[in-house]
Amino acid sequence: MKIALVCSEVIAASGHGRYMLELARRLARRHEVHVFSHLYDPVPGVTHHLVWAHLGINLVRTLTFWWGASRALQEHRFDLVHSIGGACARQDVVTAQFCQRAWGARLAALAGLDRAARRQGLPSVLGAPRWRQAYHQLYWRVADHLEARTFEAGPRRRLIAVSTSVREELCTHYGVDRTAVTVIPNGVDPDDFAPDTLASLRVPTRAELGLGTEAQVVLFVGEFFRKGLSTAIQALAQLGRADVHLLVVGRGPQEVFQALAARLGVQSQLHFTGFVPDPRPYFAAADVLLFPTLYEPFGMVVLEAMAAGLPVVTTRLAGVSDVIQPGVEGYLVADPLDVSAYVAALQEVFSDPARRAEMGARAREAARRVSWDFVASQTEAVYHTMQP
Repeated sequence: MKIALVCSEVIAASGHGRYMLELARRLARRHEVHVFSHLYDPVPGVTHHLVWAHLGINLVRTLTFWWGASRALQEHRFDLVHSIGGACARQDVVTAQFCQRAWGARLAALAGLDRAARRQGLPSVLGAPRWRQAYHQLYWRVADHLEARTFEAGPRRRLIAVSTSVREELCTHYGVDRTAVTVIPNGVDPDDFAPDTLASLRVPTRAELGLGTEAQVVLFVGEFFRKGLSTAIQALAQLGRADVHLLVVGRGPQEVFQALAARLGVQSQLHFTGFVPDPRPYFAAADVLLFPTLYEPFGMVVLEAMAAGLPVVTTRLAGVSDVIQPGVEGYLVADPLDVSAYVAALQEVFSDPARRAEMGARAREAARRVSWDFVASQTEAVYHTMQP
């Protein structure tokens, strides 16, 4: 088949981009693959079509890429076009990595909690001043308009959701027929996160952070507000153990969360790395991943942590919970803002080192079952349902 993959970023450093990059690598072994993107990590055997997009404001970037990709696709003939969400005017296969209406509903539900957090002197739940929230509402409406027409199933369109929760969101918010949506999770390359390989990074990475071998390390990876860093810091404080440290990898205003940690008396137990393109050394340094996200269609970093042999503590709202058995590979918390539930889970993790190691081993086995090879084969199966 001659296949077009459309996504503004097809790069390893982006969640959506990584999905398309890994698909391109594997599909190119058996098909003629063309990638339409603005940012791109080259893949041997794949033809790249550069689509200009404004990289400053996300709203402008979304619209300029949609326009450019739609025009570029008109110049070629393909057996099928596969996009992430509403990236262009034509799609035969659409992967839903996000649901704008579900996120909009979640934002509305969080508004009251945001006001309460500010009254308590905690960091904003939404992480933005009022003018920024107004911009987010505008962006949401535009993205929602593009998604609404994109998620219309039909005889020449197939929908893929990255989790059962996203499938349910499509049904609830866009009226999609559940039987028209195939659930295929995001994947991982288990070899990239092999514990035996990462083991050599554990001591030197801890040394760089000023942590000894006796420290218990909780890892947080992601954007600080939506991924729940405030909750993670509160859990650290309530845990009440001076030997437990929170390692924070990602983007956000460090000073806001350092102030929260200082207020709660755990500033010395908080360690920021900033954004890093390769978090594997920090997986090696950690004992458990804590991911108290407020909304997460999937959560690729959780799957990567599992592949690295870490038990994980996250919320049932994360789509990756599909591949986690509570008490086997990790722990799932019903309410992402329930600090005491995270504390209880962490106490379980740290109370029995042997069981923690067993959970990590089981987490790796679960991650191996959803490799990128599996994702590509399942996606090809969707393609073949469209053949005459």
